[in-house]
Amino acid sequence: MSEGSRLSHLSYVVLGVIAVRGPTTSYQLKQYVAESIAYLWPLQHATLYREPRRLEDCGLLQSETEEGGRRRQFFTITPEGLDYLRNWLCDPGTAQPSELHDEALLKLHFGELADPATIRDLAENQIVERKARLAHFTDLQHRYQDRPGIGYPLATLRAGQMIEKASIAFWREIAETADELAPPHPERTELPSHRTDRLERK
Repeated sequence: MSEGSRLSHLSYVVLGVIAVRGPTTSYQLKQYVAESIAYLWPLQHATLYREPRRLEDCGLLQSETEEGGRRRQFFTITPEGLDYLRNWLCDPGTAQPSELHDEALLKLHFGELADPATIRDLAENQIVERKARLAHFTDLQHRYQDRPGIGYPLATLRAGQMIEKASIAFWREIAETADELAPPHPERTELPSHRTDRLERK
């Protein structure tokens, strides 16, 4: 593989899925990610179509186009690709601390600039959304729990369920204590007039 062909987390997702599934089209790759990895590592669908071709250029995947039918292109992992994947799995230094990008928590952080009713609405909306995600994870568990040989993927699914359950409990607490958490004398922070005029003109 060339010096400039660096591997990203997307690369390892693609290599891992194809190593697990065997010959895989880009569409099958997208389907697999949507039903398994997307809840813990969201990816744009377009990248899942581009990355296999890039990895093929790097010598980590190879492809074969079926002769009849829709002439689909199937990707398989090469020995070099499998080596890169296994080296990544065995390297504890690549397991970076998780990053949390949660807009609801960001809004909660600045909750003193809103009224308690707004924060309750935020919390109740999060409860609804988190319950929906938990129901989706539970459905996936029921669909796949009897399949042999997928203990590790099911373990990550259980982690997702635990996170959603904890989030539901957290936002319930916020909804119930929004008045207590608010400052004693909340005051709405206004932008200086020259700044609001500038924003209105944009």
